[in-house]
Amino acid sequence: MSKRDVVIIGAGPAGIMAAITASEQGRRVQLIERNPQIGRKLLSTGNGRCNLTNVELSIDRYHGACPDFIRSAISRFDQNATIDYFRSLGLLLKQEDNGRIFPRTNQASSVIEVLERRLNANQVELALKAQVKSVERGENWTISLIDGRTFTSTNILIATGGRAAHQFGSTGDGLFWARKLGHTLTPIHAVLVPLETVETWPGDAAGTKIEARTQAMADGEVIGESTGDVLFTRYGVSGPSVMALARRIATALPSGPVTLCIDMFSDMSEAELDRVLSDILQSAPAGTLSSAMIGLLPTGLIDIVCEIAEVDGSAQAGRITDAQRLKLTDKLKNLPITIDKLRPFKEAQVTAGGIDSREIKARTMQSKLVDRLYFAGEVIDVDGDSGGYNLQWAWSSGRVAGLLEGNEG
Repeated sequence: MSKRDVVIIGAGPAGIMAAITASEQGRRVQLIERNPQIGRKLLSTGNGRCNLTNVELSIDRYHGACPDFIRSAISRFDQNATIDYFRSLGLLLKQEDNGRIFPRTNQASSVIEVLERRLNANQVELALKAQVKSVERGENWTISLIDGRTFTSTNILIATGGRAAHQFGSTGDGLFWARKLGHTLTPIHAVLVPLETVETWPGDAAGTKIEARTQAMADGEVIGESTGDVLFTRYGVSGPSVMALARRIATALPSGPVTLCIDMFSDMSEAELDRVLSDILQSAPAGTLSSAMIGLLPTGLIDIVCEIAEVDGSAQAGRITDAQRLKLTDKLKNLPITIDKLRPFKEAQVTAGGIDSREIKARTMQSKLVDRLYFAGEVIDVDGDSGGYNLQWAWSSGRVAGLLEGNEG
């Protein structure tokens, strides 16, 4: 049983980057993955297109650990380094709105294939469908698999991700091993996750998508705001704009109700929208209010908005009073919906919380508590906003951890 320089548990983006980095240093690397393929969760990012990073990277878009901890890793391998690195692997990239970077192929599989090609070229040893049974610390690390295989290593690097997206094999195993080795876990919950609502009307509009500015309100205060797509579902609301608010909503819900106020016409003032609505009603006075609004709203929302505004959608458009029209305008600008809870981990894109970053050396990602133990990626208590920020954290922390600095064995 020959010894490796490092065993990396988890072949997600952070683990893959760490494996490539360590192998570039001439290390013998063993990469262990419980799934039948590497980078399985990457296939779901960016709606299957893989939002690799964001050129408008800001530490303000990250949460959990203190900013200095996050900044330390990202400053050593930032978005520009990431872009250059993937280009060096032969992957052509493109920039889309809000600074998001995607492969020109629009296929996450392209990202996995160029990474896999580099792993093979660097002779990284890969164990797939390999579930870790135990991690034992001694003069060397001993990692035993359920299938009976055993690996010994000078260093160990845990990059197993969080608990989000169970369907892609994320189980939180690394959190278990870290805690068993003496590390503290910060509270863990799902973020970038759809929301369930108290009201049932979203189910009547299921499948309807709008672009809106969404504010989350708690105790009369705005706790978060986001602009983008809102998708109504059988259980509530989803879409990037809503999911971006999930972290703040999760924090506020234990203290009381949280309401979303959806502005479906954020490009207009309330007065401008009221004039538009008035013109629409006057253009077809003999028809129903609902039919007059066909050009204003998706059909799945028209009767719902009328009902919430307490205006009869079957009434003649020409008979709608000024007061009724103003009530409609108000709901088009401020459609309220009450959040009941977050959807389960299996529907989340990211986990908040994890291994307490105060127990990890920021410059190396090495444990402060256990020698020759490293961490990378979502297993640490760092999470980012939607838009490529979480993958950038994976690339950055994986690169830094893979250098195995501080231990030259």
